[in-house]
Amino acid sequence: MLQALKNLPREARDTLFLLAVIACVIAPQVGNLPVWCSAMAACLLLWRSYLAARSLALPSRWWLSGLLLLATGATFYTHRTLAGHEAGVTYVVVLLSLKTLEMRTQRDAFVVFFLGFFTLLSNFFVSQSLLTAMAMLVGLLGLLTALVNSHMPVGRPPLMQAAKTAGWMALLGAPIMAILFVLFPRLAPLWGVPGEVAAG
Repeated sequence: MLQALKNLPREARDTLFLLAVIACVIAPQVGNLPVWCSAMAACLLLWRSYLAARSLALPSRWWLSGLLLLATGATFYTHRTLAGHEAGVTYVVVLLSLKTLEMRTQRDAFVVFFLGFFTLLSNFFVSQSLLTAMAMLVGLLGLLTALVNSHMPVGRPPLMQAAKTAGWMALLGAPIMAILFVLFPRLAPLWGVPGEVAAG
């Protein structure tokens, strides 16, 4: 994938790479999301990829507002609420996909990055298996690569350079994360919705 993006303008290359990473982050959730949510996210990411590859203008705010209202209504209709982890995950997946359609500035890109990290973590609401952890590691490295790349100087710095830096960051942070996992108290409000905990 890195090689296929090599000859594109930097903005298009970076955008397509980030969209591919987002697709990888969302993919493990597909079996647990409503069909309309998976289909909408796929269509939005494909639409944004087409615009990036052709260097076309992004849709107007009227389009985005209409899609947001549609997604909000569909989420509420499906889950009868916008709270709770199922409705929340559905909504954040749609918001992440929609946000890519207004990604014009570095600030917008940062919002996408952090929504991506949140969506990444939401995979563990459903499964904490080793396979899920490995898939999330791939997504984490992809998001870190995109984040590092966004801070690199103008020009065409290779994505592989950003990937190496991201890999070192993850490697250096692993011991701290292991210590926090063992020692940090896993209090219920931090790991679930209070209403759901009380119901259990």
